[in-house]
Parts: sequence; structure tokens; C-alpha cells
Amino acid sequence: MHFQPIEHAADDAYIAQAQDTYQVEVDVPATHDALDDVFGSGPSSPVADHQDAGPSATHPSDMRRLQTEHSTAGYREGVSFAKETSIQAGFDEGFSLGASVGLRAGQLLGMVEGIAEAVRGREDLDTVRAGDLVREAREELSIATIFKPDYWAEDGNWKYEVRPAQGADEVLFPDVAEAHPVIWKWTAILDEQLVLWKIDQAILDNETGHRLDSIMDEPIATSAAPSARKPLDW
Repeated sequence: MHFQPIEHAADDAYIAQAQDTYQVEVDVPATHDALDDVFGSGPSSPVADHQDAGPSATHPSDMRRLQTEHSTAGYREGVSFAKETSIQAGFDEGFSLGASVGLRAGQLLGMVEGIAEAVRGREDLDTVRAGDLVREAREELSIATIFKPDYWAEDGNWKYEVRPAQGADEVLFPDVAEAHPVIWKWTAILDEQLVLWKIDQAILDNETGHRLDSIMDEPIATSAAPSARKPLDW
């Protein structure tokens, strides 16, 4: 019989055991950690994605929603503030301009009506012409005609040419009223009527001014006790 040496058998067993152990150690993943889900941040973690994305990363959904809400609120607040500060100024300017144009139109219409009323009863062509002018003036000097879109833009500015008065540096509201095409037309017609009927308009202006001054000087109300009335003499 042939016997194998014991020393070689023991060495072979030890080498085989070492190879099995090495194989087992290689098969186990080196990155396996039982606490990875608790303390670690895997690739699918939103925190890790946000940190790795850098400055170009987008805001979360809540941040974008809040940003939109604040932007909308700021826009509305800005529009409201602009309306409060500009509407009153625009109203004041538009009211003054409209009052100047309307006042001049009313003066012209009143003068034409006054001339026609003064010459009523006379039977001549000039008197008939005066009556016809009243009807035309009431139509053309009306608010609907004076403030037509043909003469005014949507922002309230005039479309016709306006020049400052002689010796003035800037255009004033009376200048805008006098330059209105309809008012300019009826101013020329009124001047012809004043010459035709030999009317001195300066006298009318002075009389009107005197009456207005006297009305303004009158007290509005009095706090004095009413005087005792005298008995009537029957």
C-alpha cells in the first residue's frame, strides 16, 4: 500500500479553506450598510439631488407658487397706487379743460340767442338769418358735437393745432378752447353779427363782470336775528 504524507494533506485542506473564505469575502458587497436607509442619502434622495444640482437648480413647487402669488400681489398694489395718484390729477386737468371749452361754447350760443331775441319782430332777411343761426348754433355748439372723437384723442388730448396767445410762452386751456374748430367757426360768425347789428361787446363784458363781482361780494348767509316786521296798514 502507498500512503500519502499527512503534512501535504493538512496543507491542502488549509489552502482550500483559505480559498473558500476569500471567495465568500469577495461575494459580499463592500458598500453594504444596514443603517444606510436611516443616515445616508441615496441618489434618489431629494435633498441630495438639490445639493448636487448647484445654483441652476429650480425652486421647489411651494417656492414657485409663493413667488407667483407675491408677484401678482405686488402688481395689483402697484396698479392701485398708480390709479390713486394719477386719476385725481387727470380728472382735475380734464375737468378744467372741459370747463374752458364748454364755457366758451356757452358764451357763443348765448350771444347768438340774445341777438336773435333782440331783433325779433323785424321783417328783413337779417332777422331771418339770426333765427337760423340760433338753430345751427344749438346743434353745433352742443356737447355731443364739441367733444366728438374727431377733435379729441382717447387720452384726452386735442387733435387740432393750438398755439399760445400772443406774448405767452405756453398753451393754456383758454387757448385750447379758442382753437377748437367749431368754436373758432362760431366766433367768426358772432363777430359778423356784432358788426351787422352794431353791438359793442365790450359793454356786455363789462356789465357781466360787474354783475358777477356784485354777486360774489354779497354775503352767503347772515347770523343776525331777523328784524321785527311792521304791522300791515290795512
